[in-house]
Amino acid sequence: MPSKYRLRYIFKPIIKLLAKGLSKIGVSPNLATVFMLCFSILSFIWIAFFQNLLIFSILVFTTGIMDGCDGAIARLTKKSSKFGGFFDSVMDRISEFVIFFGLIIFNWNVYLWNFIDMKLILFISYLSSFMISYCRARAEVFFKGNFDIGLMARSERLFYLFITMFIGFFYGFTAEFLFIYMWLVLGTYIFRCTKILNQIKRSEK
Repeated sequence: MPSKYRLRYIFKPIIKLLAKGLSKIGVSPNLATVFMLCFSILSFIWIAFFQNLLIFSILVFTTGIMDGCDGAIARLTKKSSKFGGFFDSVMDRISEFVIFFGLIIFNWNVYLWNFIDMKLILFISYLSSFMISYCRARAEVFFKGNFDIGLMARSERLFYLFITMFIGFFYGFTAEFLFIYMWLVLGTYIFRCTKILNQIKRSEK
């Protein structure tokens, strides 16, 4: 059973309205996916080269909004396709890597509490984020249904980075926020993995 607590339900009216506008000017679902990737690349540029957390956070938020628009446009225009689903999934993984790469560069010489290397924290965070998505994809190969379970799915991960880096621009504590993020995504990965493994065991009895 997919989680009932997803930010996409809150932002659904905004995404639907934006998708309607984009579809009217001829933006296809795949082009919306390309726009999403472009915003993630821009977020990388602003944090890696300009060290600007404010613009970075806004661009990450826009990436998340555009991530929902491609599917919404596909449903509105009835242009859903297997290629589109595959393309969207691949671009999602690339965009997340780009965002984390920017965060690693930004925190290259930063140590939390003077002894925990932020590069390690971000590496664990990215690996856990990737595995959250990978576990769902593999589970949906073996079983019917939606395995979007756990707290920190993609929309929640992007929103967390947006809100905490936005706050961090004004008040600091970005390393602490990212440390909490690491535990949230690691916990979500373990939770999702455990649930899927339990279902596999039940199916083999």
